[in-house]
Amino acid sequence: MELGDEIRWEQALRGMAVGQMVVQEITRISSGFGYAVRPVLGTGPDGQTLLFSSVPDGSELHRWDPRTGELVWCYDEGMSGCNDLALVRLPDGGASVAVATEDGVEWLDAITGRHRPELTWEGWTIWSLSTGLSPDGKPVLVGAGHNGATYRWDGLSGELLGSSPAGEDASRTVLAVGFVPLPNGPGVIVSGDEDGRIWRWDAVSGDPVGEAVEGHTSKIRIVKALPPAGEPGFLSSDQEGVLRTWNALTGSPAAPPIETGTDVFALTTTTVSGRSLFFAAGADEIVRAWDGDTGKSVELSVSGTVVSALAQPDGTALLATSTARGDIVVHKCVLRAG
Repeated sequence: MELGDEIRWEQALRGMAVGQMVVQEITRISSGFGYAVRPVLGTGPDGQTLLFSSVPDGSELHRWDPRTGELVWCYDEGMSGCNDLALVRLPDGGASVAVATEDGVEWLDAITGRHRPELTWEGWTIWSLSTGLSPDGKPVLVGAGHNGATYRWDGLSGELLGSSPAGEDASRTVLAVGFVPLPNGPGVIVSGDEDGRIWRWDAVSGDPVGEAVEGHTSKIRIVKALPPAGEPGFLSSDQEGVLRTWNALTGSPAAPPIETGTDVFALTTTTVSGRSLFFAAGADEIVRAWDGDTGKSVELSVSGTVVSALAQPDGTALLATSTARGDIVVHKCVLRAG
């Protein structure tokens, strides 16, 4: 950022009211596709910010420099679709990209883009992925299976650790999954199915936690953990664009439902200026934000059909959005009192 940009940034902050967010565009990237792509932000070695993008058919995966917009690598060998991708941070400081495909899970080295076929898991279509840590600090990948199973894999070896429940005769398709860390426990895996039910599982044993909750009246498409603040919680979004927040320990609602009025394609959570926030983007190309503790709307002027967020050490956050025409836009955002 140039000196003039810094001055304008500070001037904008001084004139801002409570509950508003100042946003500055950092870079704009042409993905090479004429339709929306999926941007994913994450943290790599030495706190390095990583930016990836994928397309639904799995034909290409890219890593970009989020500051300059330059292409770092492109994997164009093709996969059997790309339903979701997740960044898995490794104990040695490295990172992997796990890709949910029509046939299972594929893996790439996040830094170099090298395909890791030895980690491939083939079984069922996986719709959604999330990551967490086991009690001994090892990375765990969890996935939502078309056959109704919620899967757990070792984030280092790709080995299948278990599934809940497993089997071809499951009566539902699981479309969404999230990993909620607990301050004094192994974590909770949360999944949402096509009947609008929410399920919770012990992240180590795979045993059910409590009973299933009738969370929504339509398919649950997305589940995301809220940033740690108070009671562990998570978000869910259904086919009608209704968002709900939940207590991960009790499975009870934490706030009234939020009706976005649009088809939500992406949810993301982060902290900005010390506050827990969540963002949604979808068919109307408007990115919306809410306070994670109160559920109150936060004023935001950003467009996009897909969004990913990442907290920064200085209290700001980065937002990466995709336009319907395939541009990836990286924004810097911050909250300040007026």
